[in-house]
Amino acid sequence: MDGTENMPSAHGGRSSAHTPVPRTPLAVIATAAFVMMLAAALTGCTKEGACPEGIAVQDVRLPVLPEETFPYSELTYPENWLSDPALQLFGSFSGNPEVSDAGATLGRVLFYDPLLSRTGDVSCSTCHRQERAFSDGRAHSVGVSGQPTHRNSMSLSNFRYQRRMFWDQRTNGLVNQVLQPIEHPDEMDLSLDALTAKLQATPHYPLLVEAAFGDTTVTPERVASALAQFVQCFHAHASRYDEGLATGFGNFTPEELLGKDVFFNGETRCNQCHSGLMFNANQAFINGLDSNYAAAGDGGIGALTGQADDDGRFKTVSLRNVGLTAPYMHDGRFAKLREVVDFYSDGIQPHPFLDERLSATGAGPAGQPPYQLALTEAERNGLVAFLNTLNDTVMVQAWWLSDPF
Repeated sequence: MDGTENMPSAHGGRSSAHTPVPRTPLAVIATAAFVMMLAAALTGCTKEGACPEGIAVQDVRLPVLPEETFPYSELTYPENWLSDPALQLFGSFSGNPEVSDAGATLGRVLFYDPLLSRTGDVSCSTCHRQERAFSDGRAHSVGVSGQPTHRNSMSLSNFRYQRRMFWDQRTNGLVNQVLQPIEHPDEMDLSLDALTAKLQATPHYPLLVEAAFGDTTVTPERVASALAQFVQCFHAHASRYDEGLATGFGNFTPEELLGKDVFFNGETRCNQCHSGLMFNANQAFINGLDSNYAAAGDGGIGALTGQADDDGRFKTVSLRNVGLTAPYMHDGRFAKLREVVDFYSDGIQPHPFLDERLSATGAGPAGQPPYQLALTEAERNGLVAFLNTLNDTVMVQAWWLSDPF
């Protein structure tokens, strides 16, 4: 990611090559003066009954931020991403807010703060953990209700090049997505009115909001913008695959090279559904996990449209960081990547609208019998090894994306 080069690493060092250096903040944020102001503001909470309504002393935590605001606005993508016509066309319609240093800093604090939930126990990061490429390692996440969520928690990255959100693609753009988990009864279960009241009454948030937006008023729109700005900084393009792409793959093992050939050889059609630098697709496919998805418990887009040809149609997720984001599929049914490979080799179920790319002929119309690739053991192992080369080496440990509390 742009941010790998000449920026402080998660361990405090710097890598070689060039990138922006943190600069003086637009307003006082986490400097000694800021900490002193917060301490003064919090003294009222040290006396019994003096805290703002709904906020207990133990709920108020101070974020530990750098003395100079990190230059989130200068993070960018490699030239091969910026010059790719397909990515640029799709990215131009993302509708995401422009990233500012102070806005993303506010978003970072919000993302990791359980104060955004009704109980004060669940944050965005509860279900989106940095070390797991912002997924959570569960088949179904658990929020404030204690009940498992309906679907697997998705990995988060490269939102400059994504438009439709959620497994069923029901939301367009990050700003329209980020508040929904906060209000969802099984996730964070906090109304937007309660959210703004809690944040307005928590001393450091008005200061951070002022730095980002010019005054101290907390609004749902500003919370959404800040969260969207921060999440846009989850860049995933610093993997061994990207290194190999630039150097002819001399860094790959024979097993990884075999897997790369299987992925791209055309016969498996892996890269027809997971294509380009993002290893994803704009379309939502029916991939034959079930013969009747609705009967199995989740019709995907079909649950929204009621159309038979949408039964089991789900977002085609990026394979970036796929080795870090188990379990897999919308319902987390596969615990390991090898199980996913085995499914696409031998386990696709017949479906009346199965995507033609997964059919025996590889051509239309939809609904033909599924293909049986019958991959060899070496090919299966190679595919798993290749997919693990897509794991990012920076995003999962970058301090500027980490928990500031």
